[in-house]
Amino acid sequence: MKKFSDYPLNRDKNDLLRFRFFRSTFGNTSFLNILRVSLLLLTLYAIVYGLVIPDRKENLFTTALFWGLFWPFFMVITLPTLGNFFCMICPHGFLSRKLSKIGFKLNLPKSLKNPYIGIGLNIMLYWFILYTFPGILRQPFITALFFLFFTLLTVFISILFSNGSYCRYFCPIGRVAPAFARVGFTWLSTYKNELCDSKCDKPDCAFACPYKLSPLKFEKNNSMDTCTLCMECVKSCEGVKLSIKKWSHSLLNKIPKPQSWEVWVYILFLAVITITMRFHHGLGHSPIKESLPWVTIGKWLQSTTGIGKPFDFVGLTALIMALLITLSLILGGFYLTSRIIKRPFKEIFLNLGYALAPLMIIGSLSHVCHFFFTHYYHQVINGFAQAFFIDIRVEPLAERNDAWLRIFYIFPFIAAFWSGYIMWVRIGFFNIKGFKKIVSYILSSGIIIFYLGLTIFILYIRYFSGLGHHH
Repeated sequence: MKKFSDYPLNRDKNDLLRFRFFRSTFGNTSFLNILRVSLLLLTLYAIVYGLVIPDRKENLFTTALFWGLFWPFFMVITLPTLGNFFCMICPHGFLSRKLSKIGFKLNLPKSLKNPYIGIGLNIMLYWFILYTFPGILRQPFITALFFLFFTLLTVFISILFSNGSYCRYFCPIGRVAPAFARVGFTWLSTYKNELCDSKCDKPDCAFACPYKLSPLKFEKNNSMDTCTLCMECVKSCEGVKLSIKKWSHSLLNKIPKPQSWEVWVYILFLAVITITMRFHHGLGHSPIKESLPWVTIGKWLQSTTGIGKPFDFVGLTALIMALLITLSLILGGFYLTSRIIKRPFKEIFLNLGYALAPLMIIGSLSHVCHFFFTHYYHQVINGFAQAFFIDIRVEPLAERNDAWLRIFYIFPFIAAFWSGYIMWVRIGFFNIKGFKKIVSYILSSGIIIFYLGLTIFILYIRYFSGLGHHH
């Protein structure tokens, strides 16, 4: 391990690793591995618990752990703040790295080195099922099978292939999280001293990385690629740093090698999660529910086909309409912008698409914070108490219609205005001015304007229209 004895290292003030607490915890792979093993055992226990006790009343633990703790807190809250913290402590990532060391270490076939595999699994196996078979993933037995499948997939892929193939291509979170982590404050890189710049011909940080990434290049490329923050590089060399930077700093600067898969993550998950949720749940539980087009079409399809529960045509229709509207506004706006400023569509797509990153991940904080007080808190506490035979039971911290919960609706507005600001900055990279810049900005921001308008409309219908509150 390079000690930098000949090149004294004075850590930057914004480097978290200059603090003993961070060096001994999140900069320490031994500490992290203890945490990862604990979470792996907890995951396996929740899976077995769900398979053995499938009844929802007798088993609050399995669904509470995965849908009330892992998803909202380790994912939605950490990505726009701490960055890719979830992957840092992920039990499947830990299992994958350990198994890869003792497995066959085969090279993954080129045909499977496709980032859209993990993205597709996320959408099809979770969000599609969530909308078309509502409630089924809230069953302990189904939740247990869901995570058992991905646990076995982790084992299978990791024993066969090397270089973190599961996390990079097959994990439904591992392919999505690094893209949204750009919104956060943290950034992994290396110091720009003499040792790192000119004499490090065999960078230990790159050789230590299970995913064959080089922290030396993160700053230059303005990209951490698919880094999971496993911190193996930190253990290998003291020249690695974990910095606190400006919020979404990488999105406010040019990206030398923009990746289409990152942009598609922002587009698809904005449509599948944010817009569909606002259609199906935000307006779907409002007084105007019966007049909504996706409800009308969905019920007509339901009656025409004769296919009833548990299949939900209304949810499927809302999903399809959200996808069509989102794709039309984004791709259409980018196309018109490309014609106005006379630049290739792909160049516009790859540069301006990054401005959409905050919309889903910051906007989702509204739902997570609201549900913490109305659902997650008591579900998680009571679930753990039930699973570990602790005599305690708590009630929700708030009721669904408590007026003070409205404060969390600030997050969609932050998401929209922050995304709009990033779009304005990135439009400026094309060196256009005046009326042309304004028109290009408006066209490229069509989805941001729609998102903001939809948010205001939902709030109006719920609280100010005089039609009464949603059920």
